[in-house]
Amino acid sequence: MSNLDTPATVPCPNCRQPMQTQALEQNYHGTVQVDLCFSCAGIWFDRQGSMQLAPGAVIELFKEIHAHLDGARPPVANRLDCPRCGDALAPGFDLSKSGKFSYFRCLRGDGRFTPFFQFLREKQFVRSLTAVEIQRVRSQVRQIRCSECGAPIDLETMNQCQYCHAPVSFLDPEAMEKALHLWNDAADRRRNGLTPEGVQNALKQLQLPHEQQAASSSGAESAHLLAGATALAGSSVCGGGLGLDLVAIGINAIGRLLKDRL
Repeated sequence: MSNLDTPATVPCPNCRQPMQTQALEQNYHGTVQVDLCFSCAGIWFDRQGSMQLAPGAVIELFKEIHAHLDGARPPVANRLDCPRCGDALAPGFDLSKSGKFSYFRCLRGDGRFTPFFQFLREKQFVRSLTAVEIQRVRSQVRQIRCSECGAPIDLETMNQCQYCHAPVSFLDPEAMEKALHLWNDAADRRRNGLTPEGVQNALKQLQLPHEQQAASSSGAESAHLLAGATALAGSSVCGGGLGLDLVAIGINAIGRLLKDRL
């Protein structure tokens, strides 16, 4: 029986449906209980649960996010209720090395509800595109899909979502390599068969043949990965008619690698 077979204990703050409880490895010893709503793409952490996750637990949550990429999600409700005390959750913001991330927190301190996209930003799997990178993407494709709320973003006029204000972001080789170095030690990488080189090779599969030859540095590689991603415009994981989901493209590539190596 997997951890996800554990009976749900709390309702989702957004859709009010039962969440799935999962026990994950805690730093030093013990476990951290988290509750996941795959329909709304969010995670409930009791109190400081997110900060207590061991590196392997972060990778496990990444795998769960990858496994549920295709699910349609409802919009965020005007009011989110704490599943512990029932009070309204308040928007919260914090900073990681990859930039600002957001969540919804209980003012009583019972915990917080974090969207999948924001969890990946918190754990430094995702970074915002620079102005130069956005210009390069704009030269290849006009519209992308917001990785946070799913709304279309017209790159001709915007560099962030007009609805949720999430910046245009991407999971690229350099960011992923830094995240793996931070969240998993060398022994874990050997155990899982996952290396930074393996990550970059997986993402290179998104490139067009002539772009594989052209990429000669980490910055150039990211740019060509973004350009090569337009070849996946018809893929459901990338958004189809709504536009490419740049974060989902990267998650899908790394998720396949994790699945194949474990």
